[in-house]
Amino acid sequence: MAESSELPYPPFDLANRVLRLWSDDLEGFVEYELIGRELAAALRALLPEDTDLDGSRILDFGCGAGRTMRRLREEARRGEVWGVDIDEPSIHWIRENLSPPLRAKVSGVDPPLDFEDGSFDLAYAISVFTHLSGNSAQWLLELHRVLKPGGLLMASYMGEWNSEAIAGEPWDPDRIGMNELFHSRPWEEGGPMVLMSDWWVDEHWGRAFEIVARNSRVRDQTWVLLRRRDVELTADELLAP
Repeated sequence: MAESSELPYPPFDLANRVLRLWSDDLEGFVEYELIGRELAAALRALLPEDTDLDGSRILDFGCGAGRTMRRLREEARRGEVWGVDIDEPSIHWIRENLSPPLRAKVSGVDPPLDFEDGSFDLAYAISVFTHLSGNSAQWLLELHRVLKPGGLLMASYMGEWNSEAIAGEPWDPDRIGMNELFHSRPWEEGGPMVLMSDWWVDEHWGRAFEIVARNSRVRDQTWVLLRRRDVELTADELLAP
């Protein structure tokens, strides 16, 4: 196993699940490390300037083997940082190698999460809603449930920068809205792919969350920062035209 100057890297097959690495040698893992740092920095930069994460509870929804959450170790020491993922080997590896201070649980394919209402100050989902087909609204509302009143959620989605590569079509935000592709494609081959227009996110996600900020391009995905509204919605209400 390759070692960085700070933390062990996961086995190649776990690291490679969330990013196709150049190689299984140290050069490939350096790429893994640098991208994790880039994503954590982008997350911090998107938060309001007056955000204080000291003592906060933070959730990495779809954490994989901890590529991003490994960069939140200081926040974990002063508060709590949890990761959840459906991939049991990744969660087991985090527990064996990054805990403490990081914490991790296996998630089901569908809600709920094994946390009480209002458990977290901040949650983030990097490249998760980009692949959720059929239960996307249910998961968004589940993150709404586990956030404290006024809690923040950062979620990334694909759209303008991905239409040509994924759908083979020029980007047309007025036509797309939300478009789920490759519904039945297995995860080993990339799984479903979901395109969303900014206006669709604002209209539908905006029913449960206030839109706080948006970074239009982080590694070819759009990142939106959301603040939990004090509302109760069903998935049908979230998705209604």
